[in-house]
Amino acid sequence: MKQIINKIKFNIFTYIIIYLLIFIITKLIINAYGMELMRCVYNFTICTIILGFIAGMVQAIIRANEKSTKIYIAICLACITFFLAIFVSFYIAFLSPEHVVKKDKKQMVAYVRAFLSTRVDYYDYYNILVRGKYRLIEDDYGKGGFDPLDEKIDYKYEIIRTTYYDKNGKVIGGTDIIEPKIKIVDANNNIIDIKNNINSNNEYDSNKMPSNVSKEDILYEKDFSENKKIRVAYLESILAQRSTIRIEKTEDGGNTWLSVHETSDNYITIHNGAEFVFIDENIGFINDPGLAGTDGENRGLMVTNNGGKTFEDVNIIHPDNIEERNLFVKGVPYEENGILKVQIYTINHNKDPERTYYEFVSKDKGKNWEYSKMIKNN
Repeated sequence: MKQIINKIKFNIFTYIIIYLLIFIITKLIINAYGMELMRCVYNFTICTIILGFIAGMVQAIIRANEKSTKIYIAICLACITFFLAIFVSFYIAFLSPEHVVKKDKKQMVAYVRAFLSTRVDYYDYYNILVRGKYRLIEDDYGKGGFDPLDEKIDYKYEIIRTTYYDKNGKVIGGTDIIEPKIKIVDANNNIIDIKNNINSNNEYDSNKMPSNVSKEDILYEKDFSENKKIRVAYLESILAQRSTIRIEKTEDGGNTWLSVHETSDNYITIHNGAEFVFIDENIGFINDPGLAGTDGENRGLMVTNNGGKTFEDVNIIHPDNIEERNLFVKGVPYEENGILKVQIYTINHNKDPERTYYEFVSKDKGKNWEYSKMIKNN
């Protein structure tokens, strides 16, 4: 037993296995805290394992008693060394450059991906051994296959797109996101770059907007208290009679506005002429008129029960006493005596008047609407 322990104790493979176990455990602990090891640690580990393996094989050759065993181990060592050389060559060839740089006024670790196109990923920098686990920024340089952060290159490459991410990989901002059509300026008439909004946790916050957006671009606004307000801001017109909007909320009286809805594009697309209302801080509605001249195509009433984070189509229950197939929402829902109500009408060109109006009510915060009564005079 003592001999076995001594053999293991002075066996190079034993120390390689111990080092590998320590590396794996360290990596798991670091990852659990939202961090990742720097490239130098991986390079050192790969070199240590390869050299240790070769040294262990040489030790096994020296310790072998029979000549045939020595030859067999030597052949195995030669073959494995050949494949390791190929692996190392490919590893070095496809290794993305690593840089520690200043980005958005903070120190970050940058990795360059330069194959068919050139992109740079940025992570938080902690020290020479540890960086952040999550990609926070991506710069796109378009076609190429170069290292734009190489200090030896005098030419400065132009970034065509910058994208910002949260720690879940969700896009939260950047130059590829539709910006407001107006310029945002500070008190000294200087244009504000919203990409440099950093919150107290040193995390990028692309949704934080200054309060001086043009009043012409505010489609709807409601005060819930002196400090809490919610509004719908117009961003830009796009094709097919559509526009993009942003639902924004302030809790400091309008000094800063935060985009509240949870969409990958950081905006909502609606048709022109949509109407908006928020009953309270949680319940709100968008009445989308759809495409003009298409008899209500793509039109609909949407509801949010979480303050504008998400919207869903409402369910209007068609009663048997209404013969017409299509139901159209007039305006937006409203609250009366604690009950949510909305006016809905039908169109029949063979009747006079052509439009007949009805009252519908909701008992589940606007998700489902049931017939209440006919409105004779409208």
